[in-house]
Amino acid sequence: MSLFEEHIDAIEIAAKTASWVCFIAIFVLFFTGHASTPLAIAVVIICVSNITLHQIKETRARWDEKDAEERELRREQQRENRERELRLQIQRLQRPGR
Repeated sequence: MSLFEEHIDAIEIAAKTASWVCFIAIFVLFFTGHASTPLAIAVVIICVSNITLHQIKETRARWDEKDAEERELRREQQRENRERELRLQIQRLQRPGR
C-alpha cells in the first residue's frame, strides 16, 4: 500500500480544505483588486486539489471494485463448500450399511 493510499482520508480533507480556502481567497483577491500572482497561485492550488480529489475517487472506486470481487469469490467458495457438504451427506445416506 502506497503512502497515498495509507493517508487517503487525511489527503482528501487537506485537498478539500485547500480548495475551499483558495476559492475564498480568489474572491477576496479579485474584489479587493489584487488580481496578481497570489490569485494565480490560488487557481493553481485549486486545480491541483481537484486533480488530487479525482485520484482519490478513482482509488476508492478501485478498492470498492476489488472488495466486490473478493466478496463474490467468497460467496462462490461458500456455495461450493455447501454443495460438497451436501454431496457428502447424500453419499453417507446412500451407503447400504444404514
